Amino acid sequence: MQTEKTYAVFWGCQIPARIINIEAATRRVLAHFKINLREIDGASCCPEPVVCALLDREVWVGLAARNIALAENLGLDMMTVCNGCYETLFEANHLLKEDENLRNHVNDVIIPLGKKFTGKIEVKHVVEILHNDIGVKMIKDSVSKPLTNLNVALHPGCHLFRSKTPYDAARKPEMFEAIVRATGANIVPYNLERMCCGYPNRMASEEISLKEMLATKLERVIEVNADCIVLTCPACDLQFEYGQIELKRKYNLDYKVPVIHVLELIALSLGINSKEFGLEFHKIPVSKILEKLR
Repeated sequence: MQTEKTYAVFWGCQIPARIINIEAATRRVLAHFKINLREIDGASCCPEPVVCALLDREVWVGLAARNIALAENLGLDMMTVCNGCYETLFEANHLLKEDENLRNHVNDVIIPLGKKFTGKIEVKHVVEILHNDIGVKMIKDSVSKPLTNLNVALHPGCHLFRSKTPYDAARKPEMFEAIVRATGANIVPYNLERMCCGYPNRMASEEISLKEMLATKLERVIEVNADCIVLTCPACDLQFEYGQIELKRKYNLDYKVPVIHVLELIALSLGINSKEFGLEFHKIPVSKILEKLR
């Protein structure tokens, strides 16, 4: 019997503001498996791990330390649903635990704000919680509506790979794949799983981000006849969905590849009605997917 657990949940910026269906699916799936979530009052942006870290690393780690300290005050490990938030918070947590000088310097900044980093908690991605706390067998045994008619292409996202060791980093995509297989969905290889979706590159060149990166992945997904892309990251979700709209408007490239977050996929396999978590909010219609699952 699975032991009930509680995490301090860090939603990040994009999920509550723009992709509430991911939050709704996460809440329903984790509640089904007795994973409780405590909100982190007063949390800020993680902050974003690419540009923010490059512009001012001290501010980047300081803001992350403040967010981690809020979870420490709850006495709970932190769970993230966003790959970017995971990279920032995991890296900052690791750096501050290992570097006493950095830790002291950051605490000098955040203690006047009523916060202190102590290094007492761990930062985990929801994929780790699904795989390690709930377990692939538990997910598989709980499936009431196997997704055997669904052919999916996986996109783990770049920032999921943060771990203490190279071995643990390499296991993250394997965890993701095992979770998806537990739903009954068929994974279709397309050889570009590890390629970046292009979201961070928007800061430098929107055209390269869309035409050379996103479009390349979408074309391969279509070539292998996948019904949809399954991913783990809200930023990637925005790139795949809004990016397809932009590709159509700006370059007359029309793909219409549906995109589903892994928590939504699990929710469907558990028999949770798609209207309960807002699957219809996706910008790329998912009606063809729902038809295949009837």
